[in-house]
Amino acid sequence: MADNPAAAVEPGEEDATPEERMAWLRARGVTIEEPGQRSRPAATGSGSFCFVKIPADENEPCEQESGPHSMGDALPALLGPRFAGCSLSDEELSAQAAASGQSVDPKILRSLMMAGRAESFRLAVPTDANGREGVYAYIDEASAMKGLPKNERASAVARNCGFPASCEFRGDVYIGRQKWRDGGLVENADFKLGELESGCAWMRRAVTENLEHQKSTRPDEHAAAQAGGYPEDKPASGVGDGYTWKDEGEELEIILECPADSSKKDVKIEFKRQEVRVLKPSSLSLTLFKPVEVDGCSWTMGKPGQIVITLEKSSAAPWAQLLS
Repeated sequence: MADNPAAAVEPGEEDATPEERMAWLRARGVTIEEPGQRSRPAATGSGSFCFVKIPADENEPCEQESGPHSMGDALPALLGPRFAGCSLSDEELSAQAAASGQSVDPKILRSLMMAGRAESFRLAVPTDANGREGVYAYIDEASAMKGLPKNERASAVARNCGFPASCEFRGDVYIGRQKWRDGGLVENADFKLGELESGCAWMRRAVTENLEHQKSTRPDEHAAAQAGGYPEDKPASGVGDGYTWKDEGEELEIILECPADSSKKDVKIEFKRQEVRVLKPSSLSLTLFKPVEVDGCSWTMGKPGQIVITLEKSSAAPWAQLLS
């Protein structure tokens, strides 16, 4: 969904303007989309809003955070410093550049990365039907050049919004919501942790709304995509409050977060026809999308800090979501 990279000259380490740095990164394959980037209008409102962090490390839980309202979208300025820095050596930076077909002074690369910039990728387009609210992923603009690991959970969110498997996020990713008002005014609105669950209304709407937006704004691209057909449906997956899940055909797998020192004696889980009740080490009740075979459900200890729950479906039909 990002603009095509424009031709860019290699910026000098000290005299490069922000626009030159952006063009330089775009020309090297960094996916950037920043709605309204040419003019960020002032927004009204005060107080704070919620957004969510999805760590690249799957052993770390997703977290709900809050930030103060500001003029326009507050998240790029708030998150930019979190993306500052680069752990690669000059040799590794040069190798990353060479892998992308570039020969660039590693000092220039490092100076760009040390500044830290957050760029937004639209997951759900704002429409009149959804109250003109868009959902965006905020990423490190240089995540690919830094060689950051793929963020499996954030990439799964993109797939649930209708994007192809080739749409991948790297490094820590943040998800936030923007409210668009008359005259182009924009302000941040709450995006809560529970909204990462794949069955949420905003994700279900996003697939259709994104296609309609593409059809109206980029008809040639939309027609080409439709002519190419759709890829085979991929098993659904998602992220909830303290767990992840995925559809595995005849079974469902839920990975539940727990204290790293937990053992079997610390765990108590009950299975019902359409409910999973976790009594220990924490309290959690999941009302399921469809019935399961109780006798075919089980749990075991996974990696440190994980409990793996397996549910046998009553029917092998795919589940679009985990919860009813």
